[in-house]
Amino acid sequence: MRLGLTKGRKSPARRPKSETQRTATSRKVNKKKNARTIRVYADYGRIFTGFLAIIVAAILWILGYPQQLYLETLNKFDKFTTSLGFKVQEVIVQGRTNTHQQDLMKVLHIKRGDSIFSIDPQQARFRLENLEWVRHATVIRSLPDIIHIKIEERHPIAIWQHQGQFNLVDTDGTAILTKNHRHYGVLPLVVGEGAPQKSPEILKILTNYPNVQKNLQALSRVRERRWNIYLVGGILVKLSDHSLNQGLNTLEKLLSEQRLSINNIKEVDLRAPERYFLKVTPETIKNINANRKGKAT
Repeated sequence: MRLGLTKGRKSPARRPKSETQRTATSRKVNKKKNARTIRVYADYGRIFTGFLAIIVAAILWILGYPQQLYLETLNKFDKFTTSLGFKVQEVIVQGRTNTHQQDLMKVLHIKRGDSIFSIDPQQARFRLENLEWVRHATVIRSLPDIIHIKIEERHPIAIWQHQGQFNLVDTDGTAILTKNHRHYGVLPLVVGEGAPQKSPEILKILTNYPNVQKNLQALSRVRERRWNIYLVGGILVKLSDHSLNQGLNTLEKLLSEQRLSINNIKEVDLRAPERYFLKVTPETIKNINANRKGKAT
């Protein structure tokens, strides 16, 4: 079988489009262009409307209308709840010893007759814990009319002398400002930069050395890296943070054996872990020299 075009047969010529077909095609193209233009203008309109809304909202916020509306709504809600009996009649505080009542009520902003729902327990707790003596606080609303407050106060363990002022130091190493530190009993005296933060650690260690603790007069933080201890009578003991327990153990033995006397010892250097050095008083040196001369003669 032979495939192909027969010679001499011409393909039919394309007929030109009629005027009606050209008009229909033009209308379709124009409709697409118009629809695209409408979408573009609609997008611009939405952007402009959103931008205008933001400007109006910003102006209203600057003028304070939303805040005023919010406050008016809260006031109406408070009046409604108080009319139902949900108003503060009593504030019960537990655990308050050193915290002044005036300071406590000042930060709470609570008055008798306030709507109990206007009290935010979380915010009240934050304000209470900003007081110097308050370590932890719990605030609970007890419907319909009681606010329960439980306070855990800080426990002083030392007195920090710094720049002519005396501050109490608690178990967390936090300094507490006070006008009358003597009111809180006999506490160890600590001095030096960084002493409050390190005081809880060394004071806890000292509980294992009763003779040192009994003869302790003051502790001094030296360059925020080691301690000097002053014993009763003014004996200076130098300690290193790296060998603190070894040094205190040696000092405990020296005190228990009564080998340290304020009459002959001025300074004890325990910074080296395996040995210690004694600095004696000038009178002791004179006595030693006199004894040597007496033996020589």
